[in-house]
Amino acid sequence: MIARFRTRITRLALVMALAVTALALGLAAPARAQLVGPVRPIVGQPQTTVVQPEDSLIDIAYRFRLGYSAVEALNPGIDVWLPQPGTLIRLPTVSVLPEVEPVGLVINIPEMRLYDFTVKGLPEVFAIAIGDEVDNSLLGEFKVGNKRANPIWYVPASIRAEKPDLPAQVPPGPDNPLGDRWMNVGSTSYGIHGTNTPYSIGRLATHGCIRLYNDEMRRLWERTASGTKLKLIYQTVKLGRRGNGLFLEAYPDVYNREPNRFGELMLKLRELGFLTYVDQELIQQVIKDAIGYPIQVGTVPTALLDAAMYRPEPPPPVRVAPATKRKGSSTQATKPAARPQSAHR
Repeated sequence: MIARFRTRITRLALVMALAVTALALGLAAPARAQLVGPVRPIVGQPQTTVVQPEDSLIDIAYRFRLGYSAVEALNPGIDVWLPQPGTLIRLPTVSVLPEVEPVGLVINIPEMRLYDFTVKGLPEVFAIAIGDEVDNSLLGEFKVGNKRANPIWYVPASIRAEKPDLPAQVPPGPDNPLGDRWMNVGSTSYGIHGTNTPYSIGRLATHGCIRLYNDEMRRLWERTASGTKLKLIYQTVKLGRRGNGLFLEAYPDVYNREPNRFGELMLKLRELGFLTYVDQELIQQVIKDAIGYPIQVGTVPTALLDAAMYRPEPPPPVRVAPATKRKGSSTQATKPAARPQSAHR
């Protein structure tokens, strides 16, 4: 009797959550704009490592160039500072691609990962640090702006007000929190850069900028041209596919922007025709745990999954007129843009 009563309460709660979400969004179920490919591929392979003497989880994250929070979330109950030598540690090396056009650089803020879609084949994935609860990282569409090697950090007045002992500028070197490579986020004073505190990667640790490990930032900097598309998104839940399995990957809502993500996800699953094929209680648990790793939450017929997969449309043909050389034409070098007077970090 008790088990049946709990099941009824759970179902009633789900119905109420769907109804409240539909009213809040002004939706008349199930009429809604057709979703375009919300289910994405899963990339990466499962990996593990064994704790060595004097290892911490932070050391392991740094050794594998992973985010600290991601390693900690995937290994609950393991002592962060003194894990037992010989303990098997799962590594966060598998992820669902974000629900966005796979072009240029894509940063998913709550995931604390940067996806580089400029490379051939699957994107390269980088662990990052993001803005803290007070100084949130930007969201929106931009282009990569000015690039600088060995940047000077022009300390913003707001940061100097917090830390009066800081100088007006910090030259390149080990004390510079920008590391040795910098790329502007559009024309803003925020940037994507290296760091002099590698153990901050995978944390809410910046004044709004995006940090990478120095060696990975150099690699990204070398191959990324100014003008490359850059998108900063906020997705705490992602749907992925492997075979007929439907997977859910969830992250903490670090900026408190998605208070009803379970209800909204249920609406999405209903519109896709997936609702009867998934374990709704498991979905609630995956969102609650938010360990940042794909968990199978259902088995869905192939036809439904195929219809929900992202499939980019081929671009229209581009007609290029033959070039004509003008008499007296010449190529002039353009003057480089001036450095900003201050930059966040």
